Amino acid sequence: MTSVEQSALVADDVTTRERIFEAVLGLCRERAYDAFDVGDISRRAGVDEEAVRAGWPAKNLVVMEALLHAVAPHMRFPRTGDIRADLEQQLAATARLFADPGIGPHLRAVISEMHTDARLSETFLRKVYTPNRTVARARFELAQEQGQLRPDIDLDTAVDLVFGSLWFRLLLATGPLTPQLAASITEHALAGLAVPAA
Repeated sequence: MTSVEQSALVADDVTTRERIFEAVLGLCRERAYDAFDVGDISRRAGVDEEAVRAGWPAKNLVVMEALLHAVAPHMRFPRTGDIRADLEQQLAATARLFADPGIGPHLRAVISEMHTDARLSETFLRKVYTPNRTVARARFELAQEQGQLRPDIDLDTAVDLVFGSLWFRLLLATGPLTPQLAASITEHALAGLAVPAA
């Protein structure tokens, strides 16, 4: 096979993947999680159902990856040098995504299936949870090195403290997910995590 033929195949794979993700996201905007299946996704994407299942053997896997594909560009933790501003911006972006009716309820449904689906659980931890946690921890570590966060805090506990509130509201629907919530979490968290003003 020539390099041109190989490139064409790769391009075609990327195109097919994009069509599948777009189909998933369209269905997520229009229907509840339980109201569509892999057959609906394949018909919407114009892709053979077996081709979809070859990449994602279960609906929860393709939904998870499509959601990740949609939200990843919006989840880059800012690094302006001001941990307060960066943290509030990151929390607000997360809150907006979780509050999106085409994202939040479907993400919650996927997470609920993790308890009975080991493959989904492993994939979610590897592709979603761990990379995002690693980025957040690195940002906190930088703020600690810059003297903005206390040197004695445990960074893993700090990440849980700050972001756990948003996940709690997403999973249990205990209150609205708003930029105001992001500002409040930032204020309360940094009251304990930040180096006190001289």
